[in-house]
Amino acid sequence: MRVLFAIFPATAHLYPVVPLAWALQSAGHEVTVASHAGVMDPGVIARIGRAGLTAVPLGPSEELPAALGPDSGDSAPDRPSLGFDALEPAETGSWRTARTILASMLGLYYPQPSAAGARWPVLDNLVDFTRDWRPDLVLWDPLMVPAPIAARVAGAAHARLVWGMDNIAVIHERTRRELADPASGLTEHPWRHWFGPMLERYGLELEDEMLLGQWTVDVTQPRMRAPLALTRVGMRRVPYTGADPLPDWLHTPPRRPRVVLSLGVSRRKIFGKYSGFPLREFFESVSGLDIEVVATLNSRQLDAAGTLPGNVRAVEYLPLTQVLPTSSAIIHHGGGGTFASAVAFRVPQLVTPLVMWDEMVTARYVAEMGAGLVADPEDLDAAGLLTQLVRLLEDASFTHGAQRLYDEMLATPAPRDVVPVLERLTAEHR
Repeated sequence: MRVLFAIFPATAHLYPVVPLAWALQSAGHEVTVASHAGVMDPGVIARIGRAGLTAVPLGPSEELPAALGPDSGDSAPDRPSLGFDALEPAETGSWRTARTILASMLGLYYPQPSAAGARWPVLDNLVDFTRDWRPDLVLWDPLMVPAPIAARVAGAAHARLVWGMDNIAVIHERTRRELADPASGLTEHPWRHWFGPMLERYGLELEDEMLLGQWTVDVTQPRMRAPLALTRVGMRRVPYTGADPLPDWLHTPPRRPRVVLSLGVSRRKIFGKYSGFPLREFFESVSGLDIEVVATLNSRQLDAAGTLPGNVRAVEYLPLTQVLPTSSAIIHHGGGGTFASAVAFRVPQLVTPLVMWDEMVTARYVAEMGAGLVADPEDLDAAGLLTQLVRLLEDASFTHGAQRLYDEMLATPAPRDVVPVLERLTAEHR
């Protein structure tokens, strides 16, 4: 069969789909990956090709609002967050804030044409390609909202591939409850004003399937999933973090414990002076430890860090699958890809959750499984981070917890095991 992946233009949204795309290709299916050049990650089209997959460029991206874009500058700490704890009761209300912010972001990322009869960028390009190529199955990123429209127009089966906590489904389910409750005062779905015109362009209506797909492929661990009335296909998140040449210094095992400080592949100014993480002070505090720190830092973060001590190695980017097999601990922001990589290589984790989507849920899961520690993102200080890191390295219980996380991950079906399920569901829904 022909399978089209439609992804939001960001590396962190591409990497989770690569192992499943490989599995489908290995089973003899045709696979393409469609996306557009995003302002957050203009190189995503090239990365699709470097992963050994066929890219379908959908044209340039529209601009993101300044507060969500890559150059939000010193206002970054005040940038609104899409993150909320989806496992908390609905009464907390944080999900409503996320609902409003998500509508703002997607409404501006996929704007209506400025003139009557003009093309709708990305939407029309994706619909045109899907009509021409005629896939049997469209697997789409929850933020790639034109994808279900294209699938419906082409008569393809379609499903979401959820790379993190299913916040969109949680928001939609709670919104439906509000719409059914006259006391709520809500009479129309808040997302209709931006999604409705896209649907109407192709004679469609806002319904569950257009937001949630015909089913959902979910790569999060079962304990991290919100209880939702969805047809779910669980799949193990096999870490793919790019494929660069192996540096010389990774050819041999380290002589002392190696600690990785990872900033994530698609984060925007969330460390250093932009987030309260004390980079300079942290590096000074670990300078006296008999450890090696490998930190992924861009030029701006390097400036914030100052002169690095001799036991700190800074690299702009390094695939985690290269460095984690020889690492004793990792400090990271709570992103799904970094978490999955740490789990796959059974590395204890110190999570400093910087909330953009589901980082708090990830951090809590790591702590509950005894696989690591959580630093309070509102009160980060070098002394506290140093104490937690030393504990992580010296207490063997965290290594056992990392093994428990790994065993739980292995209990989830691998991508190759999911392929027959997708074949069956596609035949049922196409």
